[in-house]
Amino acid sequence: MDAPRPAPLPVFDKLAPLKQGRVLEESLAEFAEHGYHQASVNRIVARLGIAKGSLFQYFGNKEGLFRHLFARALEEIKAPLKAIRDADAGEPFPLRLRRVFVEGAAFARAHPRIWRIYRRMAAQEDFPLREALLSQLRGEALTYFRELVEGGQARGEIRADLDPRTAAFLIEAALDRALSAQDSPLLDAGHGLSSADQPLRAARLAALADTLSRGFCPPALQNADTTQAGDSHA
Repeated sequence: MDAPRPAPLPVFDKLAPLKQGRVLEESLAEFAEHGYHQASVNRIVARLGIAKGSLFQYFGNKEGLFRHLFARALEEIKAPLKAIRDADAGEPFPLRLRRVFVEGAAFARAHPRIWRIYRRMAAQEDFPLREALLSQLRGEALTYFRELVEGGQARGEIRADLDPRTAAFLIEAALDRALSAQDSPLLDAGHGLSSADQPLRAARLAALADTLSRGFCPPALQNADTTQAGDSHA
């Protein structure tokens, strides 16, 4: 699941951490604001106060810079998901899924530049590297959710006859729509996910996760109350 991050050229690794961070943040801001085609290396280096050749020394070219930013963002996205996956074995699947939805949405709102780049990439067919990078992102997400479902099946929390790949597809699709709805009242369709009221938004996300969980659970567990467990993450 953990693909290696494209390595920058050695000269970038020699920069002080604060300077590395500033280079990456200014570059991220440029791609988020203008997309790939219209992103300007000239604007990036002007804000950084460095020569254009220096940025090329760090990453080779514009594509190398974007690939590095994408891989870095992917690692940041996966960090909270790994924490949920590696949580105490006693944490039931419905609670884990609630946390995925609520904490995933919180990440998207806390990192608007990363989320904006993803939205641009998903919506624009001519976005360079789109097929390769989205395939990597989707593939890792589906693997993560499949393993989450298989863990629930091993603990008897999910029906044994449920195909983990199908369940993973449904979870990934529902989560992607829910995250997109946070920024779009049209996609939200009155569900409350685009509300500025954080507790309401978290409650709606938890309800979506619970609906999926009830469909996955054996009949004897479908009416189990997950409210108390989920409230700590809302």
